[in-house]
Order: sequence, then structure tokens, then C-alpha cells
Amino acid sequence: MKGLNVPENKTKNGWWLATALGIGAVAAYTILRKQRLEYDFQDKVVLITGGSRGLGLVLARTLADEGARIAICARNSEELMRAKEDLEVRGAEVFELVCDVRNQSEVEQMVETVCNHYGQIDVLINNAGVIQVGPLEVQTQKDFEDAMAIHFWGAFYTMRAVVPEMKKRGMGRIVNVS
Repeated sequence: MKGLNVPENKTKNGWWLATALGIGAVAAYTILRKQRLEYDFQDKVVLITGGSRGLGLVLARTLADEGARIAICARNSEELMRAKEDLEVRGAEVFELVCDVRNQSEVEQMVETVCNHYGQIDVLINNAGVIQVGPLEVQTQKDFEDAMAIHFWGAFYTMRAVVPEMKKRGMGRIVNVS
């Protein structure tokens, strides 16, 4: 495109991305603080998808500080180990699993593994996601399909996997971050 300066746009998009993530973190924290008054996270098992960095890790830290037992999943095992170490230093009980939420069978196995490890899942936070930064002209249909697979199908697969266990116990909470 004539006059399109991609590096400048990427800088602007990076600023907007950082601002949006900051606003999202504040909003999520505010919601969790309000819920804290209504819901006691002490000894509750919380599964956080996309829990190895960014907002997912912030949520894991916050809930661990509230006494929750944390299970985090992500695609990158190295990032998961760093997140686990970060949380354990804070005194958190944490269980990490590599899982690609785009894969339904991996999600089902992850939920089963968390239930076997902790006995149940009290709260599911669907936080896994991707953000494509840059002008529309440089993004592909595959970029959008991948985002939909994670944001929509990943959340759907995870909810479908945890709901039967929650219904058996007659309780559970699900939070979808979008």
C-alpha cells in the first residue's frame, strides 16, 4: 500500500497492544477482587489455560495469593516451567501441563489429568489466546483461523470437558477471557 510504513504501524500497534493488555489485567483483577468478596478461593482448584505468561500468569499469581491450588496449561513447556517456578517461589501449589487447546483430545486428557491430580476442578479460566499485531494487509486467513481455533474452539473444548465433573458436584465456575 502506498505510504504504508509497517515499522511505524507495528510500533503503534505494540503500544495499543500493551495498553489493551494493561486494561485487561486491571479489569480482570477488579473482577476477581469483587468475586473475592463473594467467592472464597482458599483451597479451590483453578485451571487457567494460557497460564504461563501475560494475563494468565497474573491471574495465577493473584489466585495463588488467595489460597487457590493452581493448574496452568500452555503450549510451551519452557514457559510453563518458568511460570511454575515463579508461582512456587510465592508459595503456590501449582501443577503445570503442556496442552494445545486447539486439540480436543489434548484438552480432554488435560482435564482428566488435573482431576486425577487435584481431585476436581472448581474454577476454569479460559485465557489462552493469540494476538496478531500488524496491518490487515500482512495478516493471512490462517492467522485468523488460528485465532478462532484458540479463542473459540479452545474455550469450547475446555468448557465441554470440565462441565460434566462440575455438574456431578453441583458446583463450579467458568470465566472466559476474550
